[in-house]
This record gives sequence, C-alpha cells and structure tokens, in this order.
Amino acid sequence: MPENKRDLSYLTSLPGATERLNIFNADLCNPDSFNAVVEGCIGVFHVATPVDFQDKEPEEVVTKRSIDGALGIPKACLNAKTMKRVVYTSSAAAVMFGSNKDVEEVVESFWSDIDYIRPIKRYGPYMISKTLTEKPVLEFSEKYGLDVVTVIPSFVVGPFICPKLPGSIHGTLTLVFGNLDELSFLDQPLIKK
Repeated sequence: MPENKRDLSYLTSLPGATERLNIFNADLCNPDSFNAVVEGCIGVFHVATPVDFQDKEPEEVVTKRSIDGALGIPKACLNAKTMKRVVYTSSAAAVMFGSNKDVEEVVESFWSDIDYIRPIKRYGPYMISKTLTEKPVLEFSEKYGLDVVTVIPSFVVGPFICPKLPGSIHGTLTLVFGNLDELSFLDQPLIKK
C-alpha cells in the first residue's frame, strides 16, 4: 500500500532482480487490483492472506477480506486469458481441526469444523478464514474451468529473505524450544475424539 512504504531492498537486491523482478501494488480489499499483476502470466502462486494473530479485527472482517482477495486473483486470471494454472496456498488449519475420527490421509472432502475452531482465541480467526476461503476458490475454479491446485502446508520453514522473523518460523521454533505456553491454542485437543 503506497501509504505504508516499506524497505523492499531485500527483494530488489536479489541476484537478477534488476532484470527479472517487477513489484506491483495490489490490495486484497480491491479484487480488481490484481488484473495488472497477472496480465500475460501463464501461472500464479497465490500465497497472500490477511493475518491478524493479535486478534485486533473480528473474525468476519478477516474472513471477508480473505475471501474477496482470494477470489480476486482467479477472476483476474480468467480475465488475462493466458493462465494455465493457479496454485492456491491454503493452510493445515483448513483441514486439521475437529474430526470425529483419526485419519491417515486427508482428502478433498475433509474440512476443519468452524464451530470447533471458534472458541480458540489465538489464531482462531486466521484458521476460520483459511477454511472458509479455500472453498469458494475451489468452487469458482470448477464453475469457470480454471485449473487451480491447492497446497496445504503445515509449517513453512527454512531460510527466509525478509528482514523480520516470519510467523511460521517463530511457531516452529516455539515448538522446537518447548515454549508451548506461547501456543495457547494447543490447550485444546487438535482432533475431537
């Protein structure tokens, strides 16, 4: 967002960035803002989502922004008429909470139970928004014949180039170092029995 100017030198200083990197402004609240971003592309990796781990916004606000933004990208991809595939990054949160049975494999019909997640204070709105966002993205792709593949990472770890510690790295280190009190949502069982 123009009013939130950030130092992007960690991106612009990457090898080859001068020749191959284009930076666009797009807003999840303005689905039309993605048209210029995907113009002429044959593939898109959709990895953005609104994240409010401090629970400053109501669940409904986070979820609406997530759904509107997530649907804006496939709509822009259809408008571009060059798209071959969209890779949508979901979350393990969309499939791991509230099953009434143990499973070895999660299939396409498996979704987290929103009513089970709702009482989880920390991360709850994020988990709900990821669950409720993936469904309309898949429905849209089926309706319009857009090739969408969903990736459901549990934790994203490894080297990172951004100047601050990503939340997924922090969460993983919290588990590694045994600081479970920082993961308050673990007070509830992950799977209902």
